[in-house]
Amino acid sequence: MSRGFRNSDETRALEEKVNSETIEAILERDREQASHAAEVRAHGGYGQCENCGEPIAAERLEALPTATRCVRCQAEWEQANRF
Repeated sequence: MSRGFRNSDETRALEEKVNSETIEAILERDREQASHAAEVRAHGGYGQCENCGEPIAAERLEALPTATRCVRCQAEWEQANRF
């Protein structure tokens, strides 16, 4: 095998590792969000944005029942907490 192919294989392995770690981080964040949403629901806060206090749109809750922020606040949170 030529050196060029070996480097390509090493690059591919590294990319797969990074992708796997990224997927794991996203899944962990989703698990944490689901747990947090269950806690919010248990304390009567379901459907109300935890940041601004405004109601979360019914369409958003239907599509994403674990949402604890309105679209605007979620976008701001994601901007501030990017991977």
